[in-house]
This record gives sequence, structure tokens and C-alpha cells, in this order.
Amino acid sequence: MSSKISTRPALLTAQIRQMLHGLNEYTESFVPASPTKTEMESVLTDLEAKLQLQINAAGKAESATQTLYETRDRANFTARRMRDAIYAFFGKHDARIVEFGLDTLKSRKSVVTETETGTEAATTP
Repeated sequence: MSSKISTRPALLTAQIRQMLHGLNEYTESFVPASPTKTEMESVLTDLEAKLQLQINAAGKAESATQTLYETRDRANFTARRMRDAIYAFFGKHDARIVEFGLDTLKSRKSVVTETETGTEAATTP
């Protein structure tokens, strides 16, 4: 153990456990006045309880995130199927698909270009 006390809860828990182990080993010769053994044990218990709450909350958040992503994927798949069904029924150029929140595909326009041999129509993408 180093002389620096960690601010990270997991490391701090290990450091306090190590200190308590030392207190148990030297019970007769070393009895600190200020932080008593019971105070150290109380702090360790509280810290472990709060750390466990954080771990549980992180697990719940991960589970909620996973459920959200699964629901999002299912909704995305359903919306794509509906869009494809609308396009299949109405076509991509029908103005009625705007009522479904879709944009109509614009018709491709012809662009007239002149070449050395004459004029020729080319379509642009």
C-alpha cells in the first residue's frame, strides 16, 4: 500500500481493509485515538454499500440501454417495412406519399450538352 490515499472508491475500500488488517495485527501496541477501529469499520461498510448501489445502478442503466437499443432496432425495422410498403403501393413519385411523411423522388431531368459532332441529350444522376 502506498502513502497516498486514493479517491477511487474501489481502491479506497482496499486501502481501508488493509489498514483494518494492520489494526487487528497490532491491537495491543497501536490504538489510535482519533479514527477508532469501529469508525473505520463503519466507514468501510458505508463505502461498500454505496459502491454496491453504484454497481447496481450501472447494471440497471446498461440493461435499460440494451432494451432501448433492441426496441429502437425493432422500431426502425418496422418503419422501413412500412416505408417500403408505401413505396410499393403508391410508387416513389406519387404526391400522396407526402401524407405519410415521405418525400417524393424527383424525376431525373435531361441536360442538353453540345459536343463537336452535334447536340446530344444526357441524363444527370
